[in-house]
Amino acid sequence: MGGGTTTETMAVSETPLSDPSSSRSVLPAAPIYWPPALASAARAGVIAAILMIIPLGASVGLGMLAAGFLSVLFYRRRVPNANPGPGTGARLGAVSGALAFVFFGLLTALFRAGSEFRSALGQAVEQAAARNSDPQAQQLFEYLKTPQGLDLVLIMGVIMMLIVFLMVSSLGGAIGAAMLHRKDRL
Repeated sequence: MGGGTTTETMAVSETPLSDPSSSRSVLPAAPIYWPPALASAARAGVIAAILMIIPLGASVGLGMLAAGFLSVLFYRRRVPNANPGPGTGARLGAVSGALAFVFFGLLTALFRAGSEFRSALGQAVEQAAARNSDPQAQQLFEYLKTPQGLDLVLIMGVIMMLIVFLMVSSLGGAIGAAMLHRKDRL
């Protein structure tokens, strides 16, 4: 190929690449080995879900961050030669975030009765309606009080929660990879 090296060739290469901005060599990013990565992400997801179920102040956000961070930590323990960078850590974090979301949903369903949750959601909609006097908003709140409206609120809430899980766990994975990244020098 021409004078340049593609990113794809760099990722497959086993030889160190020269970093033009410094006098040291850097090792290229290694691919993710998915069997140990999935096991690590599942383990981190279970721990994070348990952390999030415990009623502490900021345990939900910390649990999501922990899912990403722990997935990188566990992956590095399972694959000793692994040296994931922040991008790889973010991917591991996203997988652990998705699994933590599933585990959190299952634990929530086990420990909290569905009818209690629906009634609490209905009360929240009624309180929001009482605070707003706009006639169009009142129409919306009347719809949201119906079973179909509550289902819509639940579905939208679940989608938003999944997105937050993925984003925060990815961030935790990127932070974990950056903090644990080995600076291999030749």
